[in-house]
Amino acid sequence: MNGQVLWMRHGTCLDGLCRPRAHARPNTPLTTRGIAEVVSTALWLLDRNAKPNMILTSTLLRATMTAGILAEILDVPIAPPDPLYAEWRAPDCVLGLSPDDYPSEYHAWRSERLRDPDSALPGGESLTALRQRVLEAVSRAHQAAQRGVALIVSHRVFIGAVAANLNGARSPQDTFQAARDFRLGPAMVWPACPTPKAEPPRWR
Repeated sequence: MNGQVLWMRHGTCLDGLCRPRAHARPNTPLTTRGIAEVVSTALWLLDRNAKPNMILTSTLLRATMTAGILAEILDVPIAPPDPLYAEWRAPDCVLGLSPDDYPSEYHAWRSERLRDPDSALPGGESLTALRQRVLEAVSRAHQAAQRGVALIVSHRVFIGAVAANLNGARSPQDTFQAARDFRLGPAMVWPACPTPKAEPPRWR
């Protein structure tokens, strides 16, 4: 497995449990269920002899908690948390809100974002900026994997954008659309490898 990059979604967080349709807030922590999910995945990696050499992680609390649990069980080092691997940044005006509560300015921006991928609302990230960050993350992950197996704790939409890039998406719009449809359960692992299928293979 030397030279492989494993992307892992964080475990179930409080917002994910209590507000499953909302954009999770940056400091929402793991739940008891989320901690158990991460422990299970760590033990599963050990059983598969798939222990990484290094863990990299997003800076968001749900990811750093996940990475800390993994590092303790797997006995591997964690690189300093890096915002490069954070989730796509939804605008401040929708954090913690369900779609029924989205403000009118978000609905207006959302209807135009595919036509203007450079646009963003306060606190949010444009589709173009997301794609640029994905390109940098893929490059950085590849460099980390030169020293062995790198496991990166990140988030569903961001991992989906990475998968879209590896599967040939070349525009910010295509990257984002594919990322939104990407499915990866809490604490599940996705081995980064190009595939012609719409849904890349994943572990667990």
